[in-house]
Amino acid sequence: MPAFLWTVDRNLTFTSWSGGANAASDAVAPLPLTLGQYFRATDSNHVAIEAHRRALEGEFVAFELEHDGRFLRAFLEPRRDEHGLICGVTGFAIDGTEEQRILASLRRSEETLALAQAAAHLGSWTHDLVSGEVSWSNELFALCGLEPESQDPTPGLLWRFVHPDDRLALEAALELAREEQRAFVVDTRLVRAGGSERWVQHRGMYGYDARGAVQVVGTVLDITARKRAEAHLAYQSNYDELTGLPNRKLLVQRLQQSMLAAQGSGAALALLCLDLDRLKAINDTLGHHVGDEFLRIVAPRLTNALGPGDLVARVGGDQFIIVLSGIGSIREAGRVAERVIEAFAQPVSVRGRELYSSASVGISVFPDDGTTPEELIRAADAALYRAKASGHGTFLFYAPATHALAVDRLQLEQDLRRAFERDEFILHYQPLVDRFERPVAVEALLRWQHPTLGLIAPDRFIPLCEEIGLIVPLGRWVIRTGLAQLAAWDATGAMPTLRLALNISGRQLLDPGLCRSVEEALALTNLPPGRVELEITESVVMGDVPGARRVIGQLKVLGLGISLDDFGTGYSALSYLKHFAVDALKIDRTFVRDLPQDRGDSAIVSAVVALGHAMGLGVVAEGVETPEQAAMVRRLGCDEMQGYYFARPLAPPDLERYLRSART
Repeated sequence: MPAFLWTVDRNLTFTSWSGGANAASDAVAPLPLTLGQYFRATDSNHVAIEAHRRALEGEFVAFELEHDGRFLRAFLEPRRDEHGLICGVTGFAIDGTEEQRILASLRRSEETLALAQAAAHLGSWTHDLVSGEVSWSNELFALCGLEPESQDPTPGLLWRFVHPDDRLALEAALELAREEQRAFVVDTRLVRAGGSERWVQHRGMYGYDARGAVQVVGTVLDITARKRAEAHLAYQSNYDELTGLPNRKLLVQRLQQSMLAAQGSGAALALLCLDLDRLKAINDTLGHHVGDEFLRIVAPRLTNALGPGDLVARVGGDQFIIVLSGIGSIREAGRVAERVIEAFAQPVSVRGRELYSSASVGISVFPDDGTTPEELIRAADAALYRAKASGHGTFLFYAPATHALAVDRLQLEQDLRRAFERDEFILHYQPLVDRFERPVAVEALLRWQHPTLGLIAPDRFIPLCEEIGLIVPLGRWVIRTGLAQLAAWDATGAMPTLRLALNISGRQLLDPGLCRSVEEALALTNLPPGRVELEITESVVMGDVPGARRVIGQLKVLGLGISLDDFGTGYSALSYLKHFAVDALKIDRTFVRDLPQDRGDSAIVSAVVALGHAMGLGVVAEGVETPEQAAMVRRLGCDEMQGYYFARPLAPPDLERYLRSART
């Protein structure tokens, strides 16, 4: 064994030595050797010699010391001769080096565990069910808001801090674990000594210690951050982050509950699908940050227009769904729709701008229009589509015919996406003539050559392109194709030198790649920029005056011509007109249609011509369809004319024949 035995005389000289193979005696020099020589004046020298001297005085001595990297636990007893006189000392020592190493490692492990528990906010406790002894870790005291020295833990101490509403759950888990001798896990709230709450997870089990005594060992983990994260994820999963309203997922759940309640009570239930008519225009002209702020402001208007038991959810960019539960009659759904529409009649102030919007509403009724949430939503959406088509700021109830129209619209949207991939779009060109009816320009007009429906006019699919985000890539295609066609006509040498007019939507105008698209097309065709004219509607320009002014300035730097289309139908803010670097005004066809009979229209056209010429701008009359209209706009001073009287929009070969005929 790791121990050894020795004797020394009164002079502290070794008289005998014996020890195990692993004892310190392995390093002892041959006798005789004094105690001082053995310890070689180390720190242990004084301790050992002092202990031996006390033993020589008749005292039993126990002491510890370290020597040559070993930890020794020694015991000394006086040795007496045959006369009973002390003649020396008998010593016995045990080598406890390995034991100390294990204890030191254990202490380090305990310290590391304590640090880890503190870092993880993990407290621990034990309860000996035989002795009743309870122990807590320092971190458990900290979780409860106590100092470790403040009090001795007792079996009921932890219960003082468990939230009253959660104690039964913890007690039930402990009881079940005790009966079945298994582990338990339960989450509760802790009300700390200072009054603040923390979420914790209790884990523990019943077992036996080294003595065979029954004990409970448990941990208490702070999971407050996890609970908050779970609550945030649950909120994000069920609520719209922008407006705070329920999202589609929560809507379907609540709608299902309302439908079950309506079945049981026999009360009426209606679903309102609402769409904001001008949100896309706000996003396109002022930016999505303004559109988001607009939505945050109008969301409370919706809730204020409803009853306490009604639900409103945001299910898309500009679409909301309202569930009306327990209404007295279907007519009440119509009255609610009117209140909702009225709520949007007032302007919304966003960042110093007065923004206007209107709402269209489609209504479906349970169970007539559907017996599942999906069917009711689909029916209300179909009714909404009809309401938008019939004019802004209206509501319509679902009818079977609306479903067919909604299906047609969905099919058209799918076909539209494929049309771009399959190159089904074409350009037709309508001439613009001067006062002498000579062709001076052509306007490129987009058409869709549908494989089964034939040629589709732009007023049917352009709004849909705006909705599904296809307008920008389609606009770039128009620019490239139109300029390539103009260059091809130039290459023949048989065509007059014409300007090309291209229509630019509001979304295109704010597209950062617009100028680059035009530059690239000009570079590919070697056309001078002055041959290209971009037409921008008055309403688009006035929707974002600073943005439009900036982009128009950039386009003018490239050398492009700019005309203000549909002039007189938008905001007509003449004070802003001087700030835009435009080259021409295009008088909308609504002011030309009743010429020459309508004196009011004659006065408007005359005023626009005078305004344009005073500002050095050209003036174009659109929608000229009769010789009388042509004579009148010419007499009123318009510089150029466009309309069916001269030519309809033509495919390139037909336009070439028209131009040759016009030349001769």
